[in-house]
Amino acid sequence: MLKTVAISLLPLLLVIGTLNNSPVRRNNAVVMASLPNDFVETPISGILSATAMALHPDGRIFVCQETGELRVIKNGAVLPTPFVTLNVDSDGERGLLGVAFDPNYATNHFVYVYYTTTTPTTHNRVSRFTANAANEDVAVAGSEIVILDLETLGATNHNGGAIHFGPDGKLYIAVGENAVPSNSQSLANRLGKILRINADGTIPADNPTSFANIAGSPTGVNRAIWAVGLRNPFTFGFQPGTGRMHINDVGQNTWEEVNVGTAGANFGWSSCEGTCGTAGMTNPLYQYSSAEAAPCAITGGAFYNPTTPTFPSQFVGKYFFADLCAGWIKVLDPLNPPPTGAAVDFATGISFPVDIQVANDGSLYYLARGSNSVFRVQFVVGATPPTISINDVSISEGDSGTTTASFTVSLSNASSQTVTVNYATADNTAHAGSDYTNASGPLTFAPGQTSKNVSVGINGDVLNEEPVSFNVNLNSPTNATISDGQGVGTIIDDDAPVLATEDNSQRAIALDTVIFVRDPFVITNDQYFGVDKRTRVSLFAINIVLANGLVVTAQAVDSQQVTHQLQVEFAGALPTFLGFTEIVVKLPDGIATAGDLRVTITVRGKTSNVVLVGVKS
Repeated sequence: MLKTVAISLLPLLLVIGTLNNSPVRRNNAVVMASLPNDFVETPISGILSATAMALHPDGRIFVCQETGELRVIKNGAVLPTPFVTLNVDSDGERGLLGVAFDPNYATNHFVYVYYTTTTPTTHNRVSRFTANAANEDVAVAGSEIVILDLETLGATNHNGGAIHFGPDGKLYIAVGENAVPSNSQSLANRLGKILRINADGTIPADNPTSFANIAGSPTGVNRAIWAVGLRNPFTFGFQPGTGRMHINDVGQNTWEEVNVGTAGANFGWSSCEGTCGTAGMTNPLYQYSSAEAAPCAITGGAFYNPTTPTFPSQFVGKYFFADLCAGWIKVLDPLNPPPTGAAVDFATGISFPVDIQVANDGSLYYLARGSNSVFRVQFVVGATPPTISINDVSISEGDSGTTTASFTVSLSNASSQTVTVNYATADNTAHAGSDYTNASGPLTFAPGQTSKNVSVGINGDVLNEEPVSFNVNLNSPTNATISDGQGVGTIIDDDAPVLATEDNSQRAIALDTVIFVRDPFVITNDQYFGVDKRTRVSLFAINIVLANGLVVTAQAVDSQQVTHQLQVEFAGALPTFLGFTEIVVKLPDGIATAGDLRVTITVRGKTSNVVLVGVKS
């Protein structure tokens, strides 16, 4: 069921085959998968060297052990006595590989198996057994009826082995090409094919007689051929209701394939692997690369269409499939398949999954060979306790009154229980009372509810100041845990600096910084000490909150509409005039004519009102 290149590593790495006639990895620990929220799984341990399983309508699970034992799981436990024990060749990928129940089991008690027998030569066989009416957990002794004998085997790998009854009541059989690629494109043998036979082993008259890109028609026992061009179709499945068939074909070293089963189809191997450019070949519905390190073999496939769906609606009708080495189960929409390699993760961390089945009660079962277990996956609302988080908020404070900062407290997933958590504000650089209003209390999430709001009042003012922040802290949750328990509220200042002016005028209250006269100012003044005789002018702002490193810039537009950058030489508080900030600017060169300068300052990204400052020659 794996790639040829991996065969030499199978006993050690991939847990396929036997070692010294004993099943390998007998003491494997049960490895639980990572599942989506509210999905839970229950392991049923005690299966060795598992290869395939079938779910009986009465709830029993029949599991194939590669070494020939068909084990029965009943009421959540592996029964000590196998349904039947077969003498098999379990070398490499051989052994007991497939099991199916007759559609009329209720009346005939027939169970079918696919296994590697050693008589008269080593080959794969499909046989029928009859369950004991007095104890259906075991077969009637001597009840084996051989339904189909396949060709003598050469290599120990590429046996296929999956068997299922289709919606037409026929038995479909997946057969590998036994590591001889040319078998897949030959109608002279049944290797590398999907076979279709009647339940008694006879061949249906309506089987296809021609196959794309292959001359002639099958004859004799080869009339059982239904589709060709497969390498190692280890698993396949039918969709309840539609009858759609998906075939999982294990690739060589490039592509793993999900193919739509169609009578007479040629899926391309060994002419091509993955998408094929040859006319007439049927391309995969979906493929993913096995050239990467982890994926190696597509195994397990089932449609989620149970009698009673219990998974969320987005999973209904979807196809679940696994990869042996990567240890994941992914999901795809059969009617809208994803691009190459883009199927959605469902479960990860599985120890060598080999089969997937869906029960009528809505449970999904997967068979993990590396854990020696069957796992039952169920969806239970509230099974995964949610985590609680709170977002960060930024808000402009406004000039007056109170605005509201609204925080969202979220649950990671809905819960079937009532969830509570407490919240409380706390100072950071902002201060309760002056910058914001304290808030605290409990939040209660009703079952199914996933978000609640926390509102904090923000006090407005007209000061030009630095942004400040406060926290909203979460604590004391019930029926949940806290993943992010601190929301940061950042109060963004939205106030521009205001330059002082004369009453009812744009004329600035401005002074020559050295000689304390009002405008108009001369550009240069010989009364100044030092080389630089440029006039300095003091402007006054009424709403700036000073801080270390505060940057203030100033600009002036003269009467010719030329803009000048004014050098700011000082910005600081006036000790005798509380609330006022003095800003000293140096008048620029290049002012050609007398008149008013239109002056503004910019602080913290906000530009002040325009004031008039007169200059003269």
